[in-house]
Amino acid sequence: MIKIPKTVADECRDALNALLAESDRFRDWNAGEIQSIVQAVERLKKADAREAYIRLGCIASICGDVDGLLESYGKALLLQDAQDTKYEFWVSLANAGLYRKAQEVGSWLLDPRRGFFPKTWQLASSRGQVLEVWGRLSDAMKTYPELSEVDFSALKGVALLMEARGLTDQDVISVLDLMGEIQRAHRIMFYGEFVSIPKEMRPPDDPPYLYFTIPLTVSVDELHAMNRELAKHVVERLPEGAFPQGMVAAFAKAEPLALRAAA
Repeated sequence: MIKIPKTVADECRDALNALLAESDRFRDWNAGEIQSIVQAVERLKKADAREAYIRLGCIASICGDVDGLLESYGKALLLQDAQDTKYEFWVSLANAGLYRKAQEVGSWLLDPRRGFFPKTWQLASSRGQVLEVWGRLSDAMKTYPELSEVDFSALKGVALLMEARGLTDQDVISVLDLMGEIQRAHRIMFYGEFVSIPKEMRPPDDPPYLYFTIPLTVSVDELHAMNRELAKHVVERLPEGAFPQGMVAAFAKAEPLALRAAA
């Protein structure tokens, strides 16, 4: 087999994914391993400015640098292929725990006419856009016949539960966004491919409710500390000082076999 030489862009992407595979902790922008990628990206600007700004945005996301992320993607979106750039932007926003901003981009990507629905619907629902995905599914299945082979029963169950309890996507994302703040304070990304797997909980003696957990690779002590901070944020910053009625959320220990996020 003939080996095709990798471009600088490929090498930068591979280096970022290697860092993600190594640890979910946010990196130090000034660390040698980060600066070596930054220097390669600066060289890339002459050949492909859009790709260079995307990679700088990815680096900022895994460093928890919100301003750097927004600045780099702002420049990339002014260049060609803005549609593909928005997908990369969406991924990086979630890696940095910016779930409300990710929703804004995700709504654009979920329009079946954009071409992204088959690879974004499950990711979007894990980021709190359950009802939006459910509402677009019928049109998406007309556009992408292959979706008829997909089992959407879990999505349907969660969506119907949300509707029955009067929950909206905004209710969910208001909580996830608080959790993203705590993640950045503790300098850690979610573990795996999905921010969360929303679950229906049906206790025998109480009304059913929606349960969101963000998986993390942290110690038990740090996990408890983050959940205490979440409880404090909920009391101080959400209406009525409580989770939206019909919903509970928490940070949880990641399952060992979960898939990691990609740059």
